[in-house]
Amino acid sequence: MKQGKTKLCYPRTNREGEIISYRFFYNGRDPITGRPKQYTQTWKVPRGLTHREIELERKKAELEFIKESEKKSDGTFVQETHITFEEFANEWLKNLMVRNGEAYSYFVRAKASLKILNDYFGRYQLRQISPSLVQRFYDFLCERTYTKEIVTVKRSLFELMEQKGMSKAKTAEACGIDRLTLRTAARVGERVSMATAKAIVKHFGVPLDRFFLVEKKEVKYSKDTNAGIRSILVVILGEAKRQQLIEHNYATKDYTKPLVGTTKRKEIFDEEEARDFVRAVLKEPNPKKRAVFALLIFTGLRKAEICGLSWDNIDFENGTLRVEKNTLYFKDFGIVTKGTKTETSKRTISLPEQMIAILREYRDWYLEQREGFGDLWADTNMLFLQESGKPMNPCTVNAWLKKFNLEHGFKPIPPHAMRHTCITMQINAGIPIKTVSARAGHANERITLDVYTHALQSQDVSAATLYNKYLLM
Repeated sequence: MKQGKTKLCYPRTNREGEIISYRFFYNGRDPITGRPKQYTQTWKVPRGLTHREIELERKKAELEFIKESEKKSDGTFVQETHITFEEFANEWLKNLMVRNGEAYSYFVRAKASLKILNDYFGRYQLRQISPSLVQRFYDFLCERTYTKEIVTVKRSLFELMEQKGMSKAKTAEACGIDRLTLRTAARVGERVSMATAKAIVKHFGVPLDRFFLVEKKEVKYSKDTNAGIRSILVVILGEAKRQQLIEHNYATKDYTKPLVGTTKRKEIFDEEEARDFVRAVLKEPNPKKRAVFALLIFTGLRKAEICGLSWDNIDFENGTLRVEKNTLYFKDFGIVTKGTKTETSKRTISLPEQMIAILREYRDWYLEQREGFGDLWADTNMLFLQESGKPMNPCTVNAWLKKFNLEHGFKPIPPHAMRHTCITMQINAGIPIKTVSARAGHANERITLDVYTHALQSQDVSAATLYNKYLLM
């Protein structure tokens, strides 16, 4: 018997004084909380046995009860069950939103991960999942590939423009792209985005393969993508262990080798491109788009944070902005406004004068629009609205930025890359990492240091050069 745990056994009799059952007691602990917990079980006396036979069966039943209670108390007890991984995982997913009504993003990520997990583990019973099976799955994850399209110019567009009698300026305008982009797309051997290529061939009404070579390349999934799937598996098996359906969580790092894989390079604007982007934003005629693009580059806010802003989050007098909500879109739930990604994402940041001026101009335009929409906009105070008065879909930011970059000849980077650009430019400008981290809403400086090592290394080179000049003055 383990120290600190006791056993008790009490008989129960009928009116005639005959023993009909025994009540077993075991004083152990709760394996989750660590607090004292009493385990009990009733054993009914079988009929037709002698007193000696009853005593032997009672001791046997009591011994089994003690062994089982010790395992429950130590957290190593496993119920006898034939439930499969797919049955358990689907039930876990179904109850996810019940346990946390705001776990929209996590639900969507878990649902996508389960498609892969169920394909691999679904038919196995939970108790059949072994370390070797999990490791084989992780090896499979690291070897998976997807097809990436690479578009290269194989024939100059200038001959087609000459045939049509169109100038470069008119062609760029007709295709909805910048002249610089057109110039790149007209040079044989240059790479362009699929969006640029499609815009050009659509205007001229020619097949894509006449002027562009589209190559398909098999690329491995990133390490971050695989780690996300792994984390869902760890959580599911962790819940199964908590419910005492399995003894060990073999998905954890204690039983498997580290994941390997590629790390995607973050595509961002360099300093010159960032300044060109700002100049283009300041010339944007649409006040709403100008405000959104400016918030991306000046503040580094996530697109969900931008769409979740209310007018009471803007303090024009003190020149600050308060982030406290996210507006997101999910196929399963529609547009949802909820709390921030983490508690540290709630933050108040100072705004540069140019950003304040843009927001003032946008507010004047907004108030004019509000009068026109009347009751549709009456009950909301959100900065960015649809005509229906509902919060703006964050996907709209993607579409606007994609078109803006295409029209001005910028790299086709998404809104989150603008956030990376903003943070990198702040580090390059010499702003202390603690301040950059706080403005970004990171949980701690370590996250900023880990993600933006490329910028810090560049700054370190500059520091060495400056210090060298200082010493040799």
